[in-house]
Amino acid sequence: VMAKDIRVVLIKLADRTHNMRSLGAMRRDKQIRTAKETLEIYAPLAHRLGIYQMKRTLEDLAFKYYDPEMYYEIKSKVKKRLPEREAVVEQALEILQARLDEMGIKNSIKGRAKHFYSIYEKMNRKKLSIDQLYDLLALRVIVEDVAQCYSVLGVVHTIWKPIPGQ
Repeated sequence: VMAKDIRVVLIKLADRTHNMRSLGAMRRDKQIRTAKETLEIYAPLAHRLGIYQMKRTLEDLAFKYYDPEMYYEIKSKVKKRLPEREAVVEQALEILQARLDEMGIKNSIKGRAKHFYSIYEKMNRKKLSIDQLYDLLALRVIVEDVAQCYSVLGVVHTIWKPIPGQ
């Protein structure tokens, strides 16, 4: 039934998101089991459906209960830098948009600070500490074709020096 009607899937995702927000009232074993299930099933499902904000929300809520020590370590370090990261994203968007406008490249740019679980995943994947990560924020530029994509990459590399191997 769930797979045949997308409305059922959306309701299940909304219900899981609501349940994750009240997980603190449950026993620790139930918190871990529910958080693991959320990370393994519900967040990937939201991703597959293109509901990225819900995916990020589910991941961060689950991460808080799945590995609370690491969650709070990342949160404390990232939170200290949050105003700085938001300002950097905004400034980078403005700089890049101005340069692309000068070049006449039609585009759509979005920026965001990375969420806690994605930082955690990257730390694990690359075997790094949070202090060794350079990219706690992201810009996404959408252009009309591959040639423009490479033009934008060239512009990005002239504005910001690339980090070798990154």
